[in-house]
Amino acid sequence: MLYEIVLGIHAYAMCAALLLFLANELLLIPARRGQPGPARMAFFASRFAGLLVGAGVLAGIALVFLGGWSLLTPWLVVSLALVAALIAVENKLVRPWATQAQAALRGAVSAVEVKALAGDKRALVGRLTMITLFALIVALMATKPELNPFA
Repeated sequence: MLYEIVLGIHAYAMCAALLLFLANELLLIPARRGQPGPARMAFFASRFAGLLVGAGVLAGIALVFLGGWSLLTPWLVVSLALVAALIAVENKLVRPWATQAQAALRGAVSAVEVKALAGDKRALVGRLTMITLFALIVALMATKPELNPFA
């Protein structure tokens, strides 16, 4: 019973976070035309997604112990490696941009500034890479493939 509850929290939090990361990108489309409102909503969606990821990760850690999973289970090892890659991409490409953009959006910002912030190609590549890695992690968690080349 407890396992199923924690599994539900984990699955729903991670899937909702993925959807919010996608919504973030959709909201940045009108921001690329200089609209600050959608840009502010995009950062709100991103922050909320981050909270959901935190809840999902905590529930996932609990699931490892509740489910009796070995930390050397191949799909779990690959998932953790993907999480490490996701963190590296976020720290290198997305966080510096997000910090700058959020600071600019707190005050009065011109349409030109919004366009420049929302159109940052390096940050876009980072965000899309993060979404892709996150989707791969969700897929691995959902399918739990064997991934054992010696089987």
